[in-house]
Amino acid sequence: MADIRVQDEADELAVAMVQALAQQDGDQALAIGVALAPLIEERPTLLARHAAWTAQAHILRREYDLARGALKRAIALAEAAGEVDVLPDLRRLTTEIFQARSAIAAARSGPLPDTLLGRALAAIDGGDFGHGTDLALSAREAARADEDPREEVLALLALARIPGRASDAVQAAHAVADASSDRNLVTAVAQAARAAGIDLPKRVF
Repeated sequence: MADIRVQDEADELAVAMVQALAQQDGDQALAIGVALAPLIEERPTLLARHAAWTAQAHILRREYDLARGALKRAIALAEAAGEVDVLPDLRRLTTEIFQARSAIAAARSGPLPDTLLGRALAAIDGGDFGHGTDLALSAREAARADEDPREEVLALLALARIPGRASDAVQAAHAVADASSDRNLVTAVAQAARAAGIDLPKRVF
């Protein structure tokens, strides 16, 4: 659905929007999408693509309700334009949004402020990265001692918010989540990796 023949300004903007998505820049993609929209009102195929790209940009920004609305529009436009080959990919994105929202719901039942992890997050939010790192590492060790993969993943995702630690922490969180076979954890890590522009290893069967 992203193959575009560049013929005019609208096509150039469409290419730029796809490039922004490839760079995991949801803000830029949405900004380009706003400029693109009025130029494609009479181009149903590009309208469908635009809606799908807008949904992907909202996913990058973790705006899942907006992404869901854009995907519904993308599916309707693709069906009207006869682009039935893209429908499986659009429905896969719908499933991804559902999983992400489930992961967020699980995370919201997470650490209280008086836990190690809660204090780590409070320190990080306050810009005290040194203390936040120490607390998050301690939270991870406690989770490992308790054989609690959920808490270990959350501790690692807290560490990922420390400058310079994102890649290693997210990769470690991915390994723990994958080994746990907890779909919500796997989805939470995948979303964190996408937001940070980190490529996760593919599972080989």
